[in-house]
Amino acid sequence: MVDKFTYNSESDTYTCPQGDTLKTTGTRHKKTRERDTYLFKKYRTPACKNCPVKHLCAGRVQGGREIDRSEYAQAVQENNQRYKENLQLYRQRHEINEHIFGTIKRQWGYNHTNLKGLEKVNGEHSLIMTVYNLKRCMNILGIPEMLEKIKNWKPNYKEIAWLVKKQQNRTHLKAAETPKILEIKMAA
Repeated sequence: MVDKFTYNSESDTYTCPQGDTLKTTGTRHKKTRERDTYLFKKYRTPACKNCPVKHLCAGRVQGGREIDRSEYAQAVQENNQRYKENLQLYRQRHEINEHIFGTIKRQWGYNHTNLKGLEKVNGEHSLIMTVYNLKRCMNILGIPEMLEKIKNWKPNYKEIAWLVKKQQNRTHLKAAETPKILEIKMAA
């Protein structure tokens, strides 16, 4: 039923199907679920008390309709709009990428990080993705062929250095921030 209400971002109000305006006090409330917490605002109107279709709309016996709007509601609406405009692209993404994260989250139970801080979380995530890729190689090639390929692998460090520099230019990193492992390998 809430999807029948129209949100007006300029006045920060909702308009119900009967034309009444639901307002907020501006107070942000906190909602906590299993692992996450987010803020939301509540929207209400006193017009619900005398509304002829209250029984179709309000879930509460006392009072009227109350709408909770998450701090992320705008981002969710924008994403839903992008999804509707690009159905084929999202279907392709789902076929190619989503099974990876589903496997990692649901089959392996990796649904949160153990570390804090962007650098540490990126490292932890990189390890998980490396394990996923190794398991995939084992399934596709078989263990003997995969081990043979690893033994015979001769990396092109000039190309690796070029990719690192390209990434630095993209993200405006300083040369001093080049990962130490690549500096050591390039010097060898």
